[in-house]
Amino acid sequence: MPARSTMSGLARRLPFGMGTVTLILVVAMVAVVGAVLAIGTPDDTHEEYSAGRLRGYEREPDVAWTHSDDTLPGYGAGRRIEVADTWQDQWLLSYPSGIGRAFLLVHRASGTPAWDRPILAGLGDCAFDRFGQLGCAIKLGDLPNGFYVIDEQGNAGAPAPLDDTQQVVGVGTNYLRIDQAGYHVTLRTPAGREIWSRTFAAAATADVRPDGTLLVSTADGGRFILDPATGADRLSCTQCTITTYPTGITVQYNTTAEQRVETYAVDGDVLRTPATSVSDGLRVVGGPSVLPVLTGTGDSQVQMPQGRYEIRDPAQADALWQITDPELSKANTKPCGTEVAFALKDRSRIFYRLADGGRVGAMASPSFETPGENIDNLDCIGSAGAILVFANADQVTAVDAESGEVAWTRSVIGTTEAVDGYLVLHQGSTLSVLRPN
Repeated sequence: MPARSTMSGLARRLPFGMGTVTLILVVAMVAVVGAVLAIGTPDDTHEEYSAGRLRGYEREPDVAWTHSDDTLPGYGAGRRIEVADTWQDQWLLSYPSGIGRAFLLVHRASGTPAWDRPILAGLGDCAFDRFGQLGCAIKLGDLPNGFYVIDEQGNAGAPAPLDDTQQVVGVGTNYLRIDQAGYHVTLRTPAGREIWSRTFAAAATADVRPDGTLLVSTADGGRFILDPATGADRLSCTQCTITTYPTGITVQYNTTAEQRVETYAVDGDVLRTPATSVSDGLRVVGGPSVLPVLTGTGDSQVQMPQGRYEIRDPAQADALWQITDPELSKANTKPCGTEVAFALKDRSRIFYRLADGGRVGAMASPSFETPGENIDNLDCIGSAGAILVFANADQVTAVDAESGEVAWTRSVIGTTEAVDGYLVLHQGSTLSVLRPN
């Protein structure tokens, strides 16, 4: 049977659960947790555009704005320009300057600076709290060493003690501060009063997810979800991977002896225990998405003749739906925003909505003449409706999942990421934001 006929036949069967395909649909749709960080700030849509959800990119977008070593004052040698943090329509850019980093606040829509001059933080760092108040640790920068609250015009207030801070993360109305060695983690008020502190066995980094979950990762493979009020562990593990989703988290244990995935509900910023589900012998398929996609791992997966996948809501005990078929590949499945792109053995693809298992469309096998359009070799950036955006170091490729056609492509020499639902290109010393259409 021709490859296209095989793909079409499978695509017809899958939505209705016939043959070897199982579709288990829950009665209730997935409830998306409200944006905790938007309390008191109703126009903050950060949660809406997290988890691989993009703004509209149906057609090839224009460049909205660009910053580079030519436009950023005092640009020096070092790492690329980064979007260090965002709050509503303000983006905080970070770039190499002096012996460390400089920070400049810009307007999201135009890239126009909101300040007359950047803040040179040196070996320090800057971050927003949940209400948009900016705090900066400055060490060997353009101000005496200390921790400063910065106003809307970019002016620094009175300094608090620096405490050798290297990383700053906004947590509620306070700031999590990690020292230069990376071992000592402290939550402090803007004025510098200590709320709690901890010392980890290896260098730590921290991140606050859109739902308010505080996650600390250490260089020795440790992962910790902390109570923001006390610093105590809500959950900890080693040799594991924690991934957050709008309704909860997955914890994937990676050691050979205990390969499994646990799911936990998150209500606001509160992690609910015990686990809602424990799935032995499974792993989370990588990719930014609103719901986790699980598949087998280890010897059992190697011996299976076909792919099998579960789509879960971390807040629920049972799988939302499952899928398997003799034509379904065990590799190259791509969760992507609100959709999932399954690979078939003939290299064609079928697209499904994650929330309810509804089939969106199918795509023929990729041409060997256009490797940049082969989803197997691309990373998901995110999705907007039926448009799935993928990228590698050479090209951004948008796929219309309904028609199965490439909607548009754009050449790049660098990397692509999603920031608050916008496509952001990093090419050498240039950062460009693509305008949604």
